[in-house]
Amino acid sequence: MARLLGLSPRQVRSLARGGFLRPSRGPRNTYRFSFPDLVLLRTAKSLGDAKVPARRVRRALRELARTLPRGRQLSEVRLVADGKRVVVHDQNRLWQPESGQLLFDLSVGQLATRAAP
Repeated sequence: MARLLGLSPRQVRSLARGGFLRPSRGPRNTYRFSFPDLVLLRTAKSLGDAKVPARRVRRALRELARTLPRGRQLSEVRLVADGKRVVVHDQNRLWQPESGQLLFDLSVGQLATRAAP
């Protein structure tokens, strides 16, 4: 499974031990991941590909898990890289999970498409 996502088994085990994933155990005590776990693993992979340090990814996930309302999963919010930082897009808000700092979305993509006609 790690190979399928482009992660090392060590990276997957690190996220599982960190409590970010909730795998069940299969035959021979192997991990069995749910769909939300796979979404989170894919997100961690994309953050790593964007050169966000693994330590910063784990810290952001830890803070995000701590601050999300009960019943919400980490895989329900969109995490993206902004330089070397992790940014959360959720319900028309942007913020940094490590600091709780709200951010302004100053991208002009939507504005340009509305102004073009």
